[in-house]
Amino acid sequence: MAQATDYVLANQSGANFRAELNTILAAVASQNSGSTAPPTTNAYQLWVDTGVSPPLLKLRNGANSAFITIGDVTATNLGLAALAGATFTGDIVLNAQSDLRFADADSSHYLAFQAPTTVSSNITWTLPATDGTSNQALITDASGVLSWASFAALATAQTFTAQQRGAITALTDGATITPDFSLANNFSVTLGGSRTLANPTNLTAGASGAIFISQDGTGSRTLAYGSSFDFSGGTAPTLTTTASAVDVLVYTVRSSTSIAATLITNIS
Repeated sequence: MAQATDYVLANQSGANFRAELNTILAAVASQNSGSTAPPTTNAYQLWVDTGVSPPLLKLRNGANSAFITIGDVTATNLGLAALAGATFTGDIVLNAQSDLRFADADSSHYLAFQAPTTVSSNITWTLPATDGTSNQALITDASGVLSWASFAALATAQTFTAQQRGAITALTDGATITPDFSLANNFSVTLGGSRTLANPTNLTAGASGAIFISQDGTGSRTLAYGSSFDFSGGTAPTLTTTASAVDVLVYTVRSSTSIAATLITNIS
């Protein structure tokens, strides 16, 4: 360990000159090692700080106002991560929405993960210990613990072990009632007068469901049907007109212009 008072060689006798030169060379050779900073500093000067354990290699900044820690002199590669690969023993922090990127084979494109613009609190996701099976996906327990779960695939026959259901969406009563079949499968409406159930929008072949049609407290309400509704024998059914009666129009969409339907009357 050696440090020099300064790096200026003064005019002096040969022996004194040699002694001062040796002190300066020893400081340079030992990277100015010592338990305190060198008494004289220059921009980009190296210093091995032996006042800490393990000793650290430090570099003076360009403004010559402070030392910047480079790494641990007792560790391989100063404890710094090698470009060819490294093992980290602490957390890795990517600030300011920086990406974690995975490049393709020729590094021309990449896949990346990025944090959202704002996070209200810290979140850590813990991965499962084993791989999942085919078509499984990761789910969370709402506490950050991830696990594999199976989901119904659209192109695969499914066996459900719990009830599956769709919401019953209320239609707006009016002289003409036009359901939007993209919103739900099941609908309900209470008739406040004689109405027309117009051709629904967004018909998709294979869609099916039910429309619950209720009479209001007055009753005697009738319902005409749009041309897309097809009934048995080509005859439109007649509603139960008793006050507060409920009928159910059960349907299956056959095509973009045809809805096979039947009316279940006066359910109670």
